[in-house]
Amino acid sequence: MQKRKVLDEGRQLKRLNAETRKQAHVHKWFAIIAALDFILVFFYDRDIRNLLFSGAVCLVCTFLWLRGRHRSRRYRREYLEKYQHKQDTT
Repeated sequence: MQKRKVLDEGRQLKRLNAETRKQAHVHKWFAIIAALDFILVFFYDRDIRNLLFSGAVCLVCTFLWLRGRHRSRRYRREYLEKYQHKQDTT
């Protein structure tokens, strides 16, 4: 039986970076839409349940977006530290 080829660490870091960026991008847009909803509800409806829900969604998605952005940058820095020197010497 042949073993399946495992991704090398560089490709794995690139893949993690891309996936994390995609998720962070989605969280960013949810946060923006929730913030707009919060503003519209505040000025037109003033229903406290809708305000709390929109505000909570905005806060949670903003936190997830910033955390994902931080992770993505960490993966990118790690990749550059490990593999940038190899590319410069070749």
